[in-house]
Amino acid sequence: MRSRTQHAVTQSGAPARDAPEGELVARVRLGDEGAFQSLFETYYATLCDFVESYLHSPELAEELVQTVFLRIWEHRVRWEPTTSVRAYLFAASRNQALGVLKHERIVLRAAQRARSEEVTLGSGGAAPLPDEAAQAADLARALAAAVDALPERRRLVVMCRWRHQLSYAEIAEVLGISVKTVEVQMGRALASLRTQLARFER
Repeated sequence: MRSRTQHAVTQSGAPARDAPEGELVARVRLGDEGAFQSLFETYYATLCDFVESYLHSPELAEELVQTVFLRIWEHRVRWEPTTSVRAYLFAASRNQALGVLKHERIVLRAAQRARSEEVTLGSGGAAPLPDEAAQAADLARALAAAVDALPERRRLVVMCRWRHQLSYAEIAEVLGISVKTVEVQMGRALASLRTQLARFER
């Protein structure tokens, strides 16, 4: 597999990326390497960014996304996504990331317990300068913290919508929920964020 910044030349005569989605899937199932390479090039970078938002590790994100594509190729004869290819790839990548996080949480809990016994917490700190740059940085930090504090499903809906520009239908496919649930979760997220960031509305 290639890094997200590299480009490979397709091996088919016509550019596979211009083919309709159903035709592209059919060509991959038949072993068309050009079609598979086109699929890889089209989605690899954005899937890496998506997985990185879970794992906070570019290297691990690339490894997991490569695994997703490798499994598609290995089982290409039986590969028949029931959703859009885009939604299928996001869902498969999310499942890979969640599998890693499930194991990682156990390790992190042990590490956090060890650190809590060794580190004494300090208190206080200088307040940021009241200029526009400091206020913008404060707002960015507050927004990131507010999003991180949202319930998991709500946070994922916001992340898929804002960071990856998925439609509500695609978010529903990726997260395995209904479009109505996506709408409800997004509405509640916006209301919560508006409350959390009220101090910046002047």
